[in-house]
Amino acid sequence: MKFRDKLINMIWEFPCPLCDCDQPQIHDYNTFCAECVKKLPLCHGKRCPGCGGELDGAFELCSSCLKMPPRPWHNAMTLMKMTGLAENVVYGLKFFRILAMSRGIAELAVPLLSHPDFANVDMLVPVPLHWQREWQRSYNQAEVLARILGKKLNKPCKKVLKRIRPTTRQATLNREERLKNLKNAFAVPETKVQLVAGKQILLIDDVLTTGATLHACAEELLKNGAAGVVVFTIARR
Repeated sequence: MKFRDKLINMIWEFPCPLCDCDQPQIHDYNTFCAECVKKLPLCHGKRCPGCGGELDGAFELCSSCLKMPPRPWHNAMTLMKMTGLAENVVYGLKFFRILAMSRGIAELAVPLLSHPDFANVDMLVPVPLHWQREWQRSYNQAEVLARILGKKLNKPCKKVLKRIRPTTRQATLNREERLKNLKNAFAVPETKVQLVAGKQILLIDDVLTTGATLHACAEELLKNGAAGVVVFTIARR
């Protein structure tokens, strides 16, 4: 442990963001305690490049992604299944302003992103919120996570996507409705096109359900010259 961290430990406590227990010592601030990590429904083994979740058969894609149209990204990674304690993590970060969750998520995510498809990206891009929703919430949870991941991976985080119109909440819609709801909802502003052109991009969001939001964002990035897109989400529903 660095001297700085020893000094900080003498002054402040950094409880686990999930159970609020006191961490005996830190190697990073606001990480999940060992007991909570054991309870998280983390994904393991070979991953589906369509959604980033665990493969459940002999095919390259999982059974859910086999039913979906082709994805515009070439690989995906998700940290956990959207069940049990994972819901506390996602909802805590997304709706209850527990921003410390992002540090615990990033700590678990970094080893997964050592795969060449993810480690060799040029920059991280968060899925944007419409300005009205971000104003109401006061932050964008995908951006909070992307910035912390960017620091850990030593990669820039760039807000090159803009949500140009408000949309109905995706959770209330089926896949067809989600795609229609998101049609022309995202854009790369003209001033940001040069940042996208020729770049390998890691697109960050909180939850992948049908993948409609990520699909719309990835297509917009590719349309504006991105060399390729890979995806990371906290959880797969």
